[in-house]
Amino acid sequence: MWKAHYDKINKEKHPPANTLSQTLNIISNKGSSKEFKAIDLGCGNGVDTFALLEKGFDVLAIDKDPNSFQHLQKGISSNLPERLNFQNSSFESLGELPSADLVNASFSLPFCHPHQFERLWLNIISCINSEGFFCGHFFGPKDSWSSNSDMTFHNLEAVKKLFEGFELLYFEETSKNGKTLSGKEKFWHVFHVVAKKYHSTK
Repeated sequence: MWKAHYDKINKEKHPPANTLSQTLNIISNKGSSKEFKAIDLGCGNGVDTFALLEKGFDVLAIDKDPNSFQHLQKGISSNLPERLNFQNSSFESLGELPSADLVNASFSLPFCHPHQFERLWLNIISCINSEGFFCGHFFGPKDSWSSNSDMTFHNLEAVKKLFEGFELLYFEETSKNGKTLSGKEKFWHVFHVVAKKYHSTK
């Protein structure tokens, strides 16, 4: 499944996820000169990872597929490898995440087993620095994959509850027929999120 997915992305030169592009624009408009650290959860073939590197981020890219690192190595510019680290890990076995200014999870978190999702989510929100960002996607109960008991799905109320410590900068719910990148018919029920963690005095 994932090989066809990656091959399709490589062939069609897909852009970074819209949620990530929006977040990068917000950060760019702040005009900060600090060095930003990002975590790309479920980095896949590296489309979002490359966008982060090109914007000057130090990136920890995480994926359970060991082939993801090969995709990253093939696509990376020669002056960027020192700012990239790759971790071959599933969400279920992921240890404590390092602190980050941005966590990106493009269409990846639903693939965490529901029994492990709460632990993963607490890990994510704990690692995001004060006034740091999250961008990514969650699948809703109307999604045609919702019968898969190994995946995690959220309704509108549940998604918003996840972001009680954040300001929602962009939030969109979409429900539509479409296709996967490998060409299979699918009904998509997706929540698109860009959020900023509230300032902490700690």
